[in-house]
Amino acid sequence: MKKIAVLLVITLLLNLLCACAKKADPQPQPEKETPDIGEPAPVPQPEPEPEPEPEPEPQPEPEPEPEPEPEPEPEPEPEPEPKTEWTLCFAGDCTIGTLYEWEAQQGSHNMLNIVGDNYGYPLSGVREIFEAADFTMVNLEGTLTTATEPKAKKYRFRAAPEYAAVLTEGCVDAVSLDNNHVGDYFDVGLEDTKATLDEYGVLWASRDEPLITELEGGIKLGIVAYNTVETEVYTGDVWAYMQHLTPMYQQCVDAGCDLIIGFMHWGWEYTPVPEPWVEQLAHQMADLGFDLIVGSHAHILQNTEYYNGVPIFYSLGNFCYGGHSNPKDKDSVIVRQQIYLEEDGSLAVGETEFIPCSVSSDESINTFCPTPYEEGSAAWDRVMEKLWAEDFYAAAAE
Repeated sequence: MKKIAVLLVITLLLNLLCACAKKADPQPQPEKETPDIGEPAPVPQPEPEPEPEPEPEPQPEPEPEPEPEPEPEPEPEPEPEPKTEWTLCFAGDCTIGTLYEWEAQQGSHNMLNIVGDNYGYPLSGVREIFEAADFTMVNLEGTLTTATEPKAKKYRFRAAPEYAAVLTEGCVDAVSLDNNHVGDYFDVGLEDTKATLDEYGVLWASRDEPLITELEGGIKLGIVAYNTVETEVYTGDVWAYMQHLTPMYQQCVDAGCDLIIGFMHWGWEYTPVPEPWVEQLAHQMADLGFDLIVGSHAHILQNTEYYNGVPIFYSLGNFCYGGHSNPKDKDSVIVRQQIYLEEDGSLAVGETEFIPCSVSSDESINTFCPTPYEEGSAAWDRVMEKLWAEDFYAAAAE
């Protein structure tokens, strides 16, 4: 046992000596190599921390949108007052054109040469009066045709169809076609005239063809045109005339006309007062029921009459007259007649106004341009005397 212990001690001592010797003579350590790193590597910068997003400011709660105000309903337009008064205008003989014999006379003083294609000229002096009326009517004494063969008679009147524009430019609404010159170019001339007027929108009344037309406001006019000159009936046969007039009057009654007008072509020329048979015929027409009677053919003015509430204008004379280059008597007239609704709804004849005129704008020659006289002038007074206007107004006032 002692031997083992001795050996262990010796082993320990030897190990201790070896360890001491290693410490006394240390082995050189190899030098650490410096790596070739070139430029110094940038020092990595720490990534900046992202700035915290600001918290959104609290938005105010949106105000509720106001409910749209309802659009105001448009106020209904006031209904126009119903029309209760109307103005009718009447004038006399209008010969639009010239004599057959004058057509070839270049440079002569006739209507066609003076007017040319200036169709607004002939009625330019009275256009405003006609335009202001609710209805204007004249006697168209002649034809609007291209027919070339006239009747064998003393006076034959014609104009080309485009001369219908004289009427439209002058605000004439209607014409009478029952006179002794609408047939100057036979039936073809009359039919051409009717067709031309239809094309231009001009109304017309003729034998056995009353004009029935409605005015603004709904009133209905009936107009009977009738000629007693150069017919198959013996002149002055009142009974025979009434046999023709009565059926035409009845047509207007049956059509519901509120006012019935007779537009007559009668009597002798150039007589200042009507013949007794003309007066008798007018009175019988009024007694039958005609509300207003207009006359033509005399080529001069005749007196007027107010008979049993019916105005009668026996002759309104010439008006826009191409039948004579310089008529001796140039006096003419426009009748402006008021009509109105009575309280019971019936139509009544109101005030009558006479507008004295000349057939010409020049007293020394016919310019084919009717022109009103100056009110209060000698010419104005002369026309009123021819019409017996004072007596007419006195009778109308009764």
